[in-house]
Amino acid sequence: MKSFQRTSGCFAFLIAVTFAVSPSVNAGDWTQWRGNDRNGVASESPALLTSLPDNGLKAAWVSEPIGSGKNEGGWGSPVVANFPGDETAEQRVYLFTHKRVKIGDVPKKKFPWLAPPKRVGMSDTEYAEYEVKRRDEDEAIAKAYVFRETIYCLNATDGKEIWKNETDSVYTRFPQSGSPTVADGRLYILGAGGHVRSVDALTGKSIWKVRLPVSFRDEFWQSSFLITDDLAIFLAGHLYAVSLEDGSIAWEGDPKKTSGTHTSPVLWHHAGNNFVVLNAGGGTSVCVEAATGKEVWSVKSEAGLSTPVVAGDRLITYSNSRKKGMRCFKMSTDGAEEQWVFNGCQDKGSSPVVVGDFVYVQGEKRLACVNLETGDSEWMTTLDVGQPQYTSLIAADSKVYYALEGVLCVEATPEEFTPLFNAKVDNTGLLNTEDALRELHGVNALAKESQGKAEKLYQSKIGKQGPLTCATPAIADGKMYVRLKNALACYDLRANN
Repeated sequence: MKSFQRTSGCFAFLIAVTFAVSPSVNAGDWTQWRGNDRNGVASESPALLTSLPDNGLKAAWVSEPIGSGKNEGGWGSPVVANFPGDETAEQRVYLFTHKRVKIGDVPKKKFPWLAPPKRVGMSDTEYAEYEVKRRDEDEAIAKAYVFRETIYCLNATDGKEIWKNETDSVYTRFPQSGSPTVADGRLYILGAGGHVRSVDALTGKSIWKVRLPVSFRDEFWQSSFLITDDLAIFLAGHLYAVSLEDGSIAWEGDPKKTSGTHTSPVLWHHAGNNFVVLNAGGGTSVCVEAATGKEVWSVKSEAGLSTPVVAGDRLITYSNSRKKGMRCFKMSTDGAEEQWVFNGCQDKGSSPVVVGDFVYVQGEKRLACVNLETGDSEWMTTLDVGQPQYTSLIAADSKVYYALEGVLCVEATPEEFTPLFNAKVDNTGLLNTEDALRELHGVNALAKESQGKAEKLYQSKIGKQGPLTCATPAIADGKMYVRLKNALACYDLRANN
């Protein structure tokens, strides 16, 4: 870690708050994107490690290769589920991928995507025209490939494949990368092209598949399902709710007021009723009745692509602009009243995590602890990482975890920034400090002879082996499931194991 800055007083630490969800779930599971309660917190956890073993932490298992990234599988995150009613069913891990397979000659590309610095000198009109040509070309090139979606089901004990559900898919500009949701023995996923799917979570057999009545060209909608009131609720251009029984549309949100692509809806349980809150387009957050989709209120939250966080009757939103910041609102059925704004950092799509009376948030290589009541910064530090984006914080056993390039574990306390371990992952799945891994693989010794050769060795053994950027781990029963760049790995973090 490069620096640490203490910015205000401290407050008493409280344990994480959990919230009501409709489907029956095991508290030790992680059944959907950001956990059972979609707040990034493991609602129950055994005592977890406060430091790594002297020789590092070996992976309990590493799966067979699973591709990731732009062309080889996308950026979906794992989920974990138990099946208490079936004595023969082990705890299982699920992962969704969307990839392309070459079947013909690939034309040479004339219109590559242009990063902002390369757009200098182009007018808005010229860039818009270039984008049309680029998308047309991408669709033409896509004809040289076939596209497939795969749902993996692995044994949580040893990582062995239990079943794999593969289906033909369609081209999208970026791979479909939502996370599955498991509820009452079924798995739900939003596939490419507006295809909503339900699969038997025990056997992998398809139950139903429905094509939404959406206008689709090459769009990619990364929203994960929220299950409540016998409905699956998600964003596919705008908000939808479909029946869990057959996938038929129960209601649709207003296309203008509930538009969105990457963010996922969250549940707000208030006064005995279920409401759905989502970050919609145009920096607006919207609340609707879960059963009917009827709008309750909307508020200018300046939220970006992140998934909102509900903590009791508080709503936390996070922007991709530091000026717009992270915001806290007090919710009621009459509306949402802004309580504070924190302008210490920003991120394109990651979500904060609330542990007790404090919010932990990362962005722009910063990690901060913010008072939930006042919005004051308790502490802020700068992380020694490359380009953080989209990967969200999670928490368990009063600890906050961030998996980018490696795994950082921080004590969830407002007193001061207290890292418990900061580790990289090598090509065997070993989790240890960078210095220890460099010594283990002879990188430091080789550097005395050739820096170039040492860097190549480092990249092959350590640098290219870590967590997949934009994916977020799951924590269930004291075990962390991390999507690496080329596989899925499980780490047993239990202190007394």
